[in-house]
Amino acid sequence: MTPDPLPPARFTTGRLLVLAAATAVFVWFVAAGPDEAVVVARSGEWRAAARQHLPAAVGLFVLVEVCLVALSLPVNLWLTVLAGFLFGAGLGTAVVSASSTAGAALAFLLARYVFAGPVRRLAQTRPRLARAFERIDRGVEGHGAFYVAVLRMTPVFPFWLVNLGLALTPIRLRQYAWASWLAMLPVTVVLAAAGAELAEITSFREVLSARVLVLLALMPAVPLALRLVADRWLTPSAPRSGR
Repeated sequence: MTPDPLPPARFTTGRLLVLAAATAVFVWFVAAGPDEAVVVARSGEWRAAARQHLPAAVGLFVLVEVCLVALSLPVNLWLTVLAGFLFGAGLGTAVVSASSTAGAALAFLLARYVFAGPVRRLAQTRPRLARAFERIDRGVEGHGAFYVAVLRMTPVFPFWLVNLGLALTPIRLRQYAWASWLAMLPVTVVLAAAGAELAEITSFREVLSARVLVLLALMPAVPLALRLVADRWLTPSAPRSGR
């Protein structure tokens, strides 16, 4: 059986509200927020403290991210930018890549061995949830680790739903882990680079510099490009009619 192609990604009301709230906070911060000199000075102090106590800072960051990702909280984007801001693009990418993969693996294990029974019972009373799990199961059955990578690369399902749904499939932890790591790496690189670039600004006006704008544009562009590639790969070709 050919697995279903990916469902269309939609801008739900919740996502639009989050985007509107983030825009409002940004506008307020620039227009009436803290003094520019204070923000720049404090951010420099934070980066200096992180460099001065690098092993402790990295260890604390890894612990926090592993726990939050294991709970399937959607905080990885902001933590990746923060890692690039504090540790630089290279180290920030390495730290986030390792800790987010470890957190995803822990979430997978919890979902498979602790919450599998309650989740299956919940799905029996929630038809939409059951259909989502069935779609994920068919995708893994047809494409294996590649489908895991596709779900990680593109915002088709919520992060928590991906973790739960994949844990209910027969996929092995090793396949799940390396596919998740590889799929999250491109966006991690872009976000960490954006954080490192933000660390170099000396005024709020520099947030709109060409380099920062390019990196900000890449944030949605990379998942979109990966989504298009995945759609082309997963959608079965129409059979040619014989002559």
